[in-house]
Amino acid sequence: MASELHLRIVTPDRTIVDRKVAGVRFQGIDGGYGILPNHAPLMTAIAQAGTAEVTELDGKKSELFVSDGFAQVQHNVLTLVCEAGEFAHEIDVARVKAAEQKARDKMAGLDRLSADYIKAEASLRKAMLRDMLARRGSGTGNL
Repeated sequence: MASELHLRIVTPDRTIVDRKVAGVRFQGIDGGYGILPNHAPLMTAIAQAGTAEVTELDGKKSELFVSDGFAQVQHNVLTLVCEAGEFAHEIDVARVKAAEQKARDKMAGLDRLSADYIKAEASLRKAMLRDMLARRGSGTGNL
């Protein structure tokens, strides 16, 4: 039995993580997942915007922003394929604040049931989550 889980987090732009870890927690569309070594095979969609908490082999924890993708566990490998992902220390707070304001401005002039409002609301949630993560400063970039 392996006591390590291989984690891969990939986006269209880059591979964020590709290493062995002790465990990972993330938010799927149907609830939270905690993945440890020897987890049963699994495939699920990742929530529109959420975090992944990675527990290193030494017990240290790091948090990343992840969104819009899927997760697969197979043969002690967890792969998160995401539209976006970044460590807390990588988040550009000024860019996040601008995105938050843009989403709020767009929402102000739209019908709450319109598709554009729902898209703007999703953008706002992503910006607010990135801002929260950056302020917590929990990302170390050591992954």
